[in-house]
Amino acid sequence: MTFKVGDIVQSKSGHDAKKYFIVIATLNENYILIADGKSRKFECPKQKNVKHVKLIEEANGAEAYVDDKSIADRLVKLDTVE
Repeated sequence: MTFKVGDIVQSKSGHDAKKYFIVIATLNENYILIADGKSRKFECPKQKNVKHVKLIEEANGAEAYVDDKSIADRLVKLDTVE
């Protein structure tokens, strides 16, 4: 599966399992960089294997995630819906 910048993913494994993140960058077909705006800041994202995340919501292109506040606000809205 190919992930795009802005996609919302959920970790399937590791110490961050079941947490939501936003894709900050794609490194190659196997690895992405993710951040949640709280424990993983935009400036210091986590490298994650794409096998260890599942896609929750595709990026629609309208929202721009350029700082920790915008990332955290979007993920809080997602947590309240589910």
